[in-house]
Amino acid sequence: MSNLITSKVERDRIRADKQSKILSLLLEERFSTSAVFALLLDMTPNGVQRTLRRMEKAELIKSHTVDFELSAWNLKIWGLTPTGALLATDMNEDPKFFEVGRIKPVTIAHSLALQRVKVVALRFGWEQWESSSRMLKKANESRSTWVQVPDAVARSPKGRKIAVELERSAKTPKRYVEILANYAEMISMGVIDEVIYVCPEQLTLPMERLFHRIEKIMFKGQVIPTPTGLLERFYFISYVEWDVRAKEF
Repeated sequence: MSNLITSKVERDRIRADKQSKILSLLLEERFSTSAVFALLLDMTPNGVQRTLRRMEKAELIKSHTVDFELSAWNLKIWGLTPTGALLATDMNEDPKFFEVGRIKPVTIAHSLALQRVKVVALRFGWEQWESSSRMLKKANESRSTWVQVPDAVARSPKGRKIAVELERSAKTPKRYVEILANYAEMISMGVIDEVIYVCPEQLTLPMERLFHRIEKIMFKGQVIPTPTGLLERFYFISYVEWDVRAKEF
């Protein structure tokens, strides 16, 4: 009998831990998918679906199917109910639950790709991950410090504070000159140590070459040659490589 009790207690503990991780992720990211949860929890798709159905029945989470215009493709996403948000939120903060009207289909792919990058990083021991919503809040509070707002900032396993940029498509060369200058200023102030661009494989090498062709930047009101060693603090990694290389930093 004691073994049965112990095993039930352990099952309940594991179930509660999974539930807590899902609630925390949804609180930070507003929405996510079963594929991201499967990676987060190291579970099979069927196992994740059972967990989500159980949480939906308990009215902790709810789903919404996003239909994309001019496409037959749709996507099921999950978010917090007011009850789930209340349980997941610190007592000093207002609960933030899932509101369909605040989700923009045009940004969903970017958000989900960044969530995947985040989950992989956390599995390798990254800490203090702050995604774009928090970064925008910091930038509004201190524009002189956050002259460039990355997609995320986190502390790597080796203790380096790293800005993470998820680049699904390329910007103009002129814009990258501005971005390099902004990051040069932030690095000089000690706001961050390094920058990682995570890109589709076909963009990784062209992006790296583009940055290395930048010969001059605007730095503290003056045009200067790109500082020696600056680009050594920039990394360009494909989605697939990230799954392995995230532990190197």
